[in-house]
Amino acid sequence: MIALLALAGLILLVNLPVKVVFASWLFLAPLFQVSADTTSAGRALTWALYIAPALLFVGLTFARRRRVLAFSPLDWLPAAYALYVVASIWLTSTFIQTDPLLAAKATVTLTAIGAIVYYFLTFGPGFDIPLPTIVATLLVTACLQSVMGVLEITSGWRLWGDVGWLAEVGGARASATLTNPGVLGMFLGSAIVFAVAILSWKGPRRLRLLSWITLLVATPGLFLTLTRGPILATAVAVVLLLVLGRSRLVGLGVLATAAVTLAFLYPTLQSTAVYQERATKTETVQIRVVLRDVSLHLAAQKPFFGWGRGKFDEAKNASELTSDSFSVNAILATTSHDTYLTLLVELGAIGLLLYSLPFLILIFRSFRRRGPPRDRWLLAGSLASLLVFYLTASTLDFRFFSFAQLIPFVFLAMLRRITADEHVVQTP
Repeated sequence: MIALLALAGLILLVNLPVKVVFASWLFLAPLFQVSADTTSAGRALTWALYIAPALLFVGLTFARRRRVLAFSPLDWLPAAYALYVVASIWLTSTFIQTDPLLAAKATVTLTAIGAIVYYFLTFGPGFDIPLPTIVATLLVTACLQSVMGVLEITSGWRLWGDVGWLAEVGGARASATLTNPGVLGMFLGSAIVFAVAILSWKGPRRLRLLSWITLLVATPGLFLTLTRGPILATAVAVVLLLVLGRSRLVGLGVLATAAVTLAFLYPTLQSTAVYQERATKTETVQIRVVLRDVSLHLAAQKPFFGWGRGKFDEAKNASELTSDSFSVNAILATTSHDTYLTLLVELGAIGLLLYSLPFLILIFRSFRRRGPPRDRWLLAGSLASLLVFYLTASTLDFRFFSFAQLIPFVFLAMLRRITADEHVVQTP
């Protein structure tokens, strides 16, 4: 029965319009993250509605490959990074050999998912999906996550029933179904800055109402994460967009929305023990400074290939840690809070370069592009969203979170298509 249902689902997915399949998958993706694994129904739905469609995208990309963009050396890098990570796991651990099913799931969701989406949207049938459709889907998805985050704080309700960050003593931080407040904050911040880009850079009229709704709905969720990294990152990106944009009215509206939201939520936030701890204690910042120094020390020992995927904490705890400021146990109990330092330690300079290079190249190409004014909102929104991701990733390790691996490659694919005018080839 399960096999027949799976076959029926596969036939349905293959015959639905590609735009509908991808938009539906992207909308549902945040619902099936780590928190869904707390129930048997959640685990089954994760395989059926998150992992299986991702594998289908791989097949569709090869079966219906579109010769619209010229394949350049840049386009090899996402696949090269994914293969490099798998090779690192194989050579430095027994994870693949001892638990093949879990290893396959981790490979798809934590390593390959970004490359899958990138190739599907640039060289597969996903190229036919209009970029405004992808943006609209992200904005609607962010609104849903924000509403779920607000419900989590006000009523304690969570979709999968996991306690998550509600277990913190004296209060809670919103994470919705994205497991971690920082991941939720990064996603909401990306949606907020894209909405600002649409409004201040004269985006399509059909997206402007949705953009205002996103600002009104997503801003409370962002504040309720109580996570400094994405909040500050969003503020920086919004200021840049408003300074460089063309609408002062939009700027006033955005600032008013943020001010009203903060004034409304501030009494509630101020009364929680979580807020008081994070506003007054600097110990967490000191620990992260020590972790940074430890990470650089570990990276210097194996600079090219690193210690191996998933080996950060093992390498850190085996090193000689000393501190005059606080207990070494605090460092031992704390994992990395910098995605890029983790990449440097685990995968070395080669791994970090393979991951970062396509982003750096396309960002550089974006600044050099002199395209039509109608595309500038897309360019501004994608760059601002990547800025939010980068700044947040510098304060939190995203290696545990599939959705955090997925989102930047959606923006990367958008930049690849926006800046590809000079690389377009004729469809046969």
